[in-house]
Amino acid sequence: MARPARKGGGKMAGKPKGAGALRARSARPRTLASLVTLSSRLFARALHVRLVPHGVAPGQLAVLQRLWEGDGLTQAELARAVRVEQPTMARTLDRMARDGLIERVPSKADRRAFNVRLTLRGRALRRAVESEAAALERAALAELKRGEGLALAKALEQVAASLGKTVGSGEP
Repeated sequence: MARPARKGGGKMAGKPKGAGALRARSARPRTLASLVTLSSRLFARALHVRLVPHGVAPGQLAVLQRLWEGDGLTQAELARAVRVEQPTMARTLDRMARDGLIERVPSKADRRAFNVRLTLRGRALRRAVESEAAALERAALAELKRGEGLALAKALEQVAASLGKTVGSGEP
C-alpha cells in the first residue's frame, strides 16, 4: 500500500520513505576494488579536463613525466618505465609525435631502435602540466586531514606493489 504524499509534494512525494536513499546507498561502491576503480575514473576525467587545453592527453602524462626526468629512452624502456604494453606505448608515442611533443631519433647504440626525445614544445609544457596535476591532487585530497594524503599515497604504493607481484611485474 502506497503511503500518502508528504507535505510540499516534490519528486519523491507518494514514494515510500527511504526507497531512493536505499538504492543510492546500495549503488555506492563498498569494496576496495570498486572504490579504487571509481576514484581512478573520476581522477582520469578531471585530469582530462585540466590537460586537454595544454594539448596533452592523460595517457601521455606518465610518458612526459618520465621524459622530463631524462629523455633519450627507447620505446621499450619507456613502456617498462610507465608499465604499459609495447603496442600501447607505440600508439601513445605516435600521437605525441603527431602533436609535436616528442621526436624519435635513431639510436646510436642499436640501428633497429629509436630514442625518444622531447621537443621544445614538450619541454615547455612541463611547468603548466605539473601545475595542473598538482592542483588536481590538492583538490582530490582537500577533504582529508593533514598527513592522510601521504598515508593514502603510501598505502596505494604498497597495494600496487602487491598487485604487481601477483600479475608478474614488480614495483613501478
